[in-house]
Amino acid sequence: MSTGQSLGKKQEGLGSELPLLRVEDLCIDFFARGQQFRAVDRVSLELERGRVLALVGESGSGKSVTGLALTRLLPDPPQCRVSGRIIFRGHDLSTLSRKAIRAWRGRIAYVFQETGSALNPVFSVGYQIAEAVRLHQPGVRDVRAEVVRALELVGMENPQQRAESYPHQLSGGMQQRAMIAMALACRPELLVADEPTTGLDVTIQAQIVELLRDLQQRLGMAVLLITHDFGVVSGFADRVAVMRQGQIVERGETEHILRQPRHPYTRALIACIPVLGSRRRRLPTIASGQ
Repeated sequence: MSTGQSLGKKQEGLGSELPLLRVEDLCIDFFARGQQFRAVDRVSLELERGRVLALVGESGSGKSVTGLALTRLLPDPPQCRVSGRIIFRGHDLSTLSRKAIRAWRGRIAYVFQETGSALNPVFSVGYQIAEAVRLHQPGVRDVRAEVVRALELVGMENPQQRAESYPHQLSGGMQQRAMIAMALACRPELLVADEPTTGLDVTIQAQIVELLRDLQQRLGMAVLLITHDFGVVSGFADRVAVMRQGQIVERGETEHILRQPRHPYTRALIACIPVLGSRRRRLPTIASGQ
């Protein structure tokens, strides 16, 4: 079996006419020092199998907490309260217990921001990928071979050697590839990529985006791409949902959003995309009430 077949084997599910993921009226509230802060306000999303949805917005708009809510990675009450429905493969994950939700975390894999912090510094990269394989693919007999396949899949040179490396021995781009390999080792149907190019230089950013695009097409998985950068979205995402102050302010096909954005916030985000040769010195702003 080829590497792509091994890691990309689709699991049997419901009919293709149903969306893989449907989020309905998601609200997320945080509580601290007697005060309540609503981070996400009645957000609804749909993502079909094999498609890419980009959730775009500035820092603090609620993108990451929306992604974390999918597999219940947010704090428990009373620090945080989540309401609404999160339906994945026809199952309402919002009704499951903490123990029951663990079985779904391999099918919804997560690539976190700041891989230097997300990877455990005291364990080798191979050990951490192997842990994901044992947890989410208990039927795999040769775990070591599966680790090497995962590293090969993300284009890591000398995968046997890199499996023995510790995170601090890898560059930022290699750490990101290792994090993606760990996610793919679970053979997910949905990959949540949370700001996957944060902290990387422009050249490495382009390589990671190209890697994710290639893997999505080869493995046929759905991707929820969380980003503040419309430049990353173009040519990768099928659809875009623009998020501001915890709400979706605009959504649609990527090409349509990029060419004919309706909301002033969307237009401002697109106007912030750097253009080579441009002499503009000030980035556009919009009033807080818009």
